[in-house]
Amino acid sequence: MSLYTPRRLDHVPGSVRVIVGWDAPLATFYAQVWQVPRRDGALIRDLVTAGIHPYEIDDPASVVDLVRPYAHIPEGLHERLTADRLTEADPTGGRLRDALIQMRAAAVR
Repeated sequence: MSLYTPRRLDHVPGSVRVIVGWDAPLATFYAQVWQVPRRDGALIRDLVTAGIHPYEIDDPASVVDLVRPYAHIPEGLHERLTADRLTEADPTGGRLRDALIQMRAAAVR
């Protein structure tokens, strides 16, 4: 699993956190942007949550685009994410992906 924390854009409040990466066990790229709780106990507010389901996002550009409104995108991030995916094998050997594709196809019929 990889994890990158790009630097927030200047207009984004300091309480906002941004992460993006590759999750090998789920075989998906992921992105999350959230606002941390205030000292008064206010709840965390999720702004972006993507890539939490197996095989959900297979293009690193998708997660980069999701966090772009909140963070500076470092040069080469897309390539690093792609490399992360290539170096961490799918733990199910593609079986879970194939099962999900079959389930989705059956639901469409």
